[in-house]
Amino acid sequence: MQASFILDSNELDYSFIDKLKVMFQNKRIELSVFETDDTEYLCTSKTNKELLLTSIANIDNGDNLVIADAKLFK
Repeated sequence: MQASFILDSNELDYSFIDKLKVMFQNKRIELSVFETDDTEYLCTSKTNKELLLTSIANIDNGDNLVIADAKLFK
């Protein structure tokens, strides 16, 4: 059995470990932990990458921006 989990480090707690123990009861397991880059993940899909790059270009060019009314946040 194989399982992948993507979570924030503050979500790690003893209940997560307990769940792993139940999932892999009496099995030898290997844990690998590495930091992820959300932008890199989003770029794995061609469509997402195009949307992300278009959004960045829009911000850089000042196009298609929505300006919030600061009065709404007081």
